[in-house]
This record gives sequence, C-alpha cells and structure tokens, in this order.
Amino acid sequence: MVPKVDRVVSLHSLAPILAGLAVVVSPTVAFAASFTSLGDLPGGAAESFAFALSDDGSTVVGGSATDAGNEAFVWRRETGLVGLGAAEPGLRTSVALDVSADGRVVVGERAGSGGGEGFRWTAASGLEPLGELAGGASFSRAGGVSGDGTIVVGDSISGAGSEAFRWDAATGMQGLGDVPVGGGPTSAAFAISADGSTIVGRGDGPDGSSAFAWRGAGDVVVLGDLAGGGFESLAHNVSVDGSFVVGHSESADGLEAFLWSVATGMQGLGDLSGGGFFSTAYDVSADGGVVVGEGESALGREAFVWTVDGGLESLADYLGRNGLTISGWRFEAAYGVSADGRTIAGFGTNPEGWREAFVVVVPEPGTAMLLGLGLAALGARRHLFGAISAR
Repeated sequence: MVPKVDRVVSLHSLAPILAGLAVVVSPTVAFAASFTSLGDLPGGAAESFAFALSDDGSTVVGGSATDAGNEAFVWRRETGLVGLGAAEPGLRTSVALDVSADGRVVVGERAGSGGGEGFRWTAASGLEPLGELAGGASFSRAGGVSGDGTIVVGDSISGAGSEAFRWDAATGMQGLGDVPVGGGPTSAAFAISADGSTIVGRGDGPDGSSAFAWRGAGDVVVLGDLAGGGFESLAHNVSVDGSFVVGHSESADGLEAFLWSVATGMQGLGDLSGGGFFSTAYDVSADGGVVVGEGESALGREAFVWTVDGGLESLADYLGRNGLTISGWRFEAAYGVSADGRTIAGFGTNPEGWREAFVVVVPEPGTAMLLGLGLAALGARRHLFGAISAR
C-alpha cells in the first residue's frame, strides 16, 4: 500500500513565504484559495474519484476502493474522507453521485441483494435504500438531490422500461412517464436544481435521444441538439434555479459539451486542442458563467473549464491563469463546481501515477498573482490512486 500523505496548498500555509511581501490578503472569503488532494479509503487499491460538489463548496462526494470493493465517500475539510458504509451486510460496492447544497444529504447507487439500488444518506440515518418503480426489474439509481435534500431523482426499471423518477418522503418513488413527450419509454434523470423546480436528464424524443428539462406533469422542455451530426443530446446538470442546463450533444464535429438557457437555447462550447473532438459538461455555476467537464486533448482525457470570458480551456491552464500551478498532476475530469464558480472538484492522475480526487478553490480577483508567487516558491510534492468509469 502506498503511504498516504495529505497536502493542502493554501494562502494560510504560504504565510512564512509571503511574510516579507508588502501585500495584504483579505481574510473575508469563505474558503481560501487552495488545492487539496483527498486521499482514499483504507484497504484496496489506492484510488478515489469525485463525482459531485455541494453548492456551497464545502463537501465532495464520490467513491474509493477498499478491500471489499468500491465504497461511496463524503469529504469535508474538517473531517477528511469518510466512507458511507454498507446498506446490507457484506455489500459495500457503492458510489455517491450527488450532494445537497450544504453537504448534509448524499445520494447515489449501491449493490443490493437484487441488483443496483438508489440510496439516500444522512449522518443520522446512514444509507437508506429508495426501492424501485413497480412492474420491472429490481434496479434503481439516485443521480441527483435538491438543495435541501428532500427530493431525489434518478432512474429505475418500471413495467414500461427504464424510466426517470422523482422521490420524496411523502410520496415515495414516482415515475415521470414518457419523458420527453412523444418519444419512447426510456428515460433517466441525472440532476435536479437546488430549488427543486427543474429535473434534467435524457429520454427518447420524437427525433431521437434528447436532453430534457421537466418541471411537472405536462411541463417538459425538449432541449434539442446541436446542429450537424445525428440527433442526440443528454443533460448532466442544471443550475441552482433551473435557468441553465449543461451536458453534451452530437454536433457536426463530434460529441460536444453544451450550455442551454431559455434565452439562448443550446450553445456548443467547443473542445480542447489536440486529440479527437470530444467534450462533455458535468456542472454549471448559479449564474451560468462557469461550466466544468472533460474533453480530449493531446494528453488524452483532460478536465476543462469554460467561462464567458475565457471560453473552453484545460483546467490546468485555467488554474495557471488564476495563479495556481499544480505540478505533476494531469486533471482528467471536473465533475462539480460551486454555485459561486470558485470551487471545482474532480479527479486526475497525481504525480505518483494514481487516480485521485481533488478539490481546488480559485483565488478571488486580486489574489491570483500573490498565490502564484507563493506556489512557485513551494514547488510540488504529491501522492496516490487508480481508476473508475464515469457515471
């Protein structure tokens, strides 16, 4: 087992280096600019991967290898990486796919005796299985949770086939029916806005597989697709109030990340230079100004950040442009961004060659140059991990 060494690079840790500089850094930010590698759970291969970030930037969720298999985790600055345990004796294979705005409620999928099963977790109740839709096979997956943690969305097998669902404590799991309207029965919900108003995902539309936004029975918006190529799109996530949706669609060039809003419709975000043409977007800030995901560059799989001013660029370039140069890492995918756009979570290959989850806080305007000077003086050390497939 590779020894585990945690490292956080922050403005606080740079104090001795910066003490001689005649610069004052405001202490009023919620989280200081930093890069944190999350480590992994005990046992098994050294690996971890992050699939979601809370809107307030405090909590990362995902999965890590243990001796018994992959196990869902929750990470917070004050506690570090904590496994969520087993819902049934002897069954520890699980992954966390989303987290409430304040980090208190986690949802995902775990192995049950009858097959995959969606769960909802809190510190008080532990892993609680959500069951499945009636009439089909024993399967469900919880992919998204509202900001207050009371509504869960995902997909399950019903009598009609794979079907998106909405769950709350009062009504239980309810299938969303024919989503989008006019297509076939196959659908899946991947996310819900923090305010609970909008569910997004993918379903069979009249023209092909289409991203959708569902706001209630009879209120479904088919988001369409990018021009060129076949008709195909998928919505991975939605902003806090449902105004912006991100995912990917087939364009004339290939599979391409998109940003959708009522005002602009679906806009392609392009791709990274080098490699084949591919990009997909996994999360978006509250104002639609920051989108994160993954693409393909000359290095292979690589995380990206898209901003209104900077367009689409690799996460490494984006961090460097904002005063954070992280030596030895290849960032492979960025799955979460906080509501304010400053905190990003994902996973990549660390300097030791293992895949590891990370969370990074971008400096506020005015502190980027200072942090860059400090990081250049520090140099780089690092640590651990190995792989898992994207959700």
